[in-house]
Amino acid sequence: MFFGLGYWPWYYPPSYYYYYPPTVVVPSSPPVYVERGDGQAAPQSAYWYYCANPQGYYPYVTQCPGGWQRVRPEPPP
Repeated sequence: MFFGLGYWPWYYPPSYYYYYPPTVVVPSSPPVYVERGDGQAAPQSAYWYYCANPQGYYPYVTQCPGGWQRVRPEPPP
């Protein structure tokens, strides 16, 4: 059976029935940078805690019956 050049199939292949969903593009937020100090001055909340009896710094000494003393941290010489 010969159909010639004018033949057009009465159905489309199944791949024509499926459509891909649209691509969703979400813009990302710009990065957030936190500026650090130059290292000379310690922030106010950065303290070491020293105990006189037993002598030592937290967390090496976990309990201090006499109370903790707040000490400004200093870099080693």
